[in-house]
Amino acid sequence: MIKRVLGTTFIDIHTHSVKTDNNLIQIVNLDLNQPCPEQGYYSYGIHPWALDDADFQAKKALQTLEEKLKLPQVLALGEAGLDKMHKASFKQQIELFERQIELSEALQKPMILHDVRSHNEIIALRKKHKAQQPWIVHGFSGTEQDIKQLIGQGIYLSVGESLLHPERKIYKSFKFIDLDYLFLETDMAEIGVETVYEAAANMLEMDLSVLQTRIFANFARLFNL
Repeated sequence: MIKRVLGTTFIDIHTHSVKTDNNLIQIVNLDLNQPCPEQGYYSYGIHPWALDDADFQAKKALQTLEEKLKLPQVLALGEAGLDKMHKASFKQQIELFERQIELSEALQKPMILHDVRSHNEIIALRKKHKAQQPWIVHGFSGTEQDIKQLIGQGIYLSVGESLLHPERKIYKSFKFIDLDYLFLETDMAEIGVETVYEAAANMLEMDLSVLQTRIFANFARLFNL
């Protein structure tokens, strides 16, 4: 059970670096070959880019992933997903993603998604598999239409450092994200998630502590903590 003071806790839903802060909760993304620390919260998944590796063995990777997901400190399967801009076969990406959907459902672990120009396919696969586990599109930077499309299917959106760049489309569309479906993250960025929170609060004209409370509630709800 997480014990934090509402309105003071920051949630970083997807990051690749561990930071020590009593007011910070992170889900740290690890590679399958990395051991899982006992303390903290983590995610493991098979990224679609893994298909680039000539030595990649899907069956072995999925078996390893299943073992990792059984650890209590591994809260989510991720990142997994689809990327139309990458060279890996899109058909193979879908096949790999579908196997991970099955694992997510069987082990009851939410999914953190890599989604590049693949909203339609991701939504179609959610419907096909009748997925019940929550999905979170990380690094979201889409339009108002994308927001409506994804949230309309119960998919959560996580936004990162793109909020610090007024030239990006998310800067205009961010205000349309329902707060009940919002997370914030740092991903690979060398900034604290506090910076992202401050930018988000300013854009929403909302007190920072109120935003923290809303996102904390989303986190607790999704992960039953």
